Parts: sequence; C-alpha cells; structure tokens
Amino acid sequence: MATGFLGRDSHFERLKGVIGGMVPDGDADALEGTTAVVFLGSLTMLALVIAMEAILLAVVFKRRVWARWALAPLVLLHAVVTVITADFVVAPGADGILTTVLLAAQFILAAAGLIFLFLPATTTWLLSERVA
Repeated sequence: MATGFLGRDSHFERLKGVIGGMVPDGDADALEGTTAVVFLGSLTMLALVIAMEAILLAVVFKRRVWARWALAPLVLLHAVVTVITADFVVAPGADGILTTVLLAAQFILAAAGLIFLFLPATTTWLLSERVA
C-alpha cells in the first residue's frame, strides 16, 4: 500500500486515461475527483480489511474461539479487495510486478494464518484456558 501511495502520481495519470476512455466527454475536475476516489478508495478498502483482520486476530489471542470463524469470511473479503486493488493500483506490464507480488504475498499470509487457526493444536490452545 505504501509503494502504491508513494507512486500515486503515475497511477493517477494512468487511471485518468482509463476513466477518460470510459467517459470521453467528462469534465476535467470530475475526472480528477473520480480518479482520486477510485485510487484512494481501493487503498482504503485494503487498509480497512487488514485492520479488521488485525482486530479479530487480537481477539483470537484472547482465546475467543468465535473470532476465527469471523476471520474466515473476512479473508474471503480480503481476496476480493485485493483483486479490486490490483486492478486500480497496479501498473500494467513489468512496472507492476513488484506491487502484484506484494499484494499476493499479503493475501497468502492472511490465508495461511487462517488455515493455522483451524489446526487441532490451535484449537487445543484456544480451549486450554477454559478447561484449566
């Protein structure tokens, strides 16, 4: 997200071309505003999903079993948001390879973490405080 935000000027120009192609007779100010909303909105969606996952993970560390079930649909939402963000933030071609790899890596880590939360050893740990 940080690299995408720091390189936003090049992304804005690319998105202006895409959005301008969709609405060829659009106002320049409206085009500028729409581009900002699309770009910053996609980064904000990704940041919100990651923040919600972090909050639920903190709840899991307090040994609340229900939180891992809440994380499951959130990781699916994470996949959708990652694809949407990749469409708007990643530059086409070789320029966007690093951003694509980083987006894929952060989703893979979230999915792997969810899988680990459902392993038998994790369930034992989550329930151990209740038994003791």
